[in-house]
Amino acid sequence: MRHDKRNLYGFSYLGIMVTLAIAAIAMQGAASLWQQQSQRSNEALLLEVGEAYRLAIGRYYESTPLAAKQYPANLEELLEDKRFPVPKRHLRKVYSDPFAVKQGMRLILKDGRIIGVYSPSTLAPIRHNGFQDAQADFQAAKQYSDWKFIYEPNSLAGLEEAWANR
Repeated sequence: MRHDKRNLYGFSYLGIMVTLAIAAIAMQGAASLWQQQSQRSNEALLLEVGEAYRLAIGRYYESTPLAAKQYPANLEELLEDKRFPVPKRHLRKVYSDPFAVKQGMRLILKDGRIIGVYSPSTLAPIRHNGFQDAQADFQAAKQYSDWKFIYEPNSLAGLEEAWANR
């Protein structure tokens, strides 16, 4: 009889080990799925934040009261544009980069002025199509840092329309 009980104990142990292995594989699959979903969410947020910056830079540039248009010198000018008797707000707040929250969005400068922003993330994008016209270059991007949100002069109307239809 004792011999039979040992066999049962060994079988129970084997059953528990198989159950744990299956549970570990399932957990790994769930973690992978969660990670991909998290990246998709951050990717969508990056597109939203990047376009908010591009639009704010465009509004600042196009509303320049002088004949010679100017880009902002710093992000604070997008928050409170003091070039007018009543300051304008082109951006509600300084948005962080969803992939590098502590680092924030990187600035793209031309002659010391901000013309755009980008994420420093080296992750490969999940999305490769279905972009807006202003984001056409994003299709060939190898990493998120290739997604450059640069304001091109005289493109504000198209950006405003795309923003309204997002």
